[in-house]
Amino acid sequence: MELKQLEYFCRVVEAGSISEAARRLNMSQPPLSYHMKMLEEELHVTLFQRGRRKIELTDAGRLLYERAGTLIHLERAIGREVSGTGNVRTLRLGVTPTTVPLAVPALAAMNRMTNGLHFELFEGNTYQLREMLSGHLLDASFLRSPVNMDGFSTCRLKTEPLVAAGEVAFFSDRKYTDLQELAPMPLILYRRYDAFIRQAFYHAGFSPDIHCICDDARTAMMMVKEGMGIAILPQSMVPSGEEALFRIIREKELETDILLVWNGTLSEHALVGMLLERLRENGYAEQEAEVTPERG
Repeated sequence: MELKQLEYFCRVVEAGSISEAARRLNMSQPPLSYHMKMLEEELHVTLFQRGRRKIELTDAGRLLYERAGTLIHLERAIGREVSGTGNVRTLRLGVTPTTVPLAVPALAAMNRMTNGLHFELFEGNTYQLREMLSGHLLDASFLRSPVNMDGFSTCRLKTEPLVAAGEVAFFSDRKYTDLQELAPMPLILYRRYDAFIRQAFYHAGFSPDIHCICDDARTAMMMVKEGMGIAILPQSMVPSGEEALFRIIREKELETDILLVWNGTLSEHALVGMLLERLRENGYAEQEAEVTPERG
């Protein structure tokens, strides 16, 4: 599998058809079709269904498109960095949507203090970024627990509770709720925390009424506004200005940590150490960095 094939594949996906991609690439359609066929044969999967007007990606195709975009971006970034060796240093950092407010002020401080410093930011969910970190495609990443940290160095930046977001009439208290009160309510879960939340209910001896599971916190909040139920989310995922909708869940078991995670030690990653110092200056970093040993 060659990088050029991945670039062609991404162009086909973005164009919506092989014929349109070939036109945009200023090449004839048969060679491009051949490259796509060879890619599928090498991977032993079908990447897309050929329709009359537009291709439809299979699950394998969607995964490849996501990974290929990252690899192409990194290849270009590495080229820029190597060509500027001695003058440019680049921090490759993973961020989740709710950790951007922590990351950007620290990066801005680094930018003011250090000349010739560049940043490559990769946004994704915790599992995607952990995979990239494991493959040494990132220098460091902001991740959110629960997540397996075996073999990584970590520093806990912030701990926040999970909250129940819903109409005021659902709750008996203005600020807090608990699993006993929540168990009979129609619950909307962000899929990322499904197992985590179910386990907490199980340990507390309650059987929750899971009304809906979704992949995006924004979808969960839209359902809340339509009166479909109660969403359980980390506090920072509740949109600004809608704080009146949520109640903090009392159980400490339902807390989540925001972590800065990297491979190796800080002595091997000067820019990660600099980032951590700026985060501390901004009031984050609740513990010293530690390495979680891999389980043998």
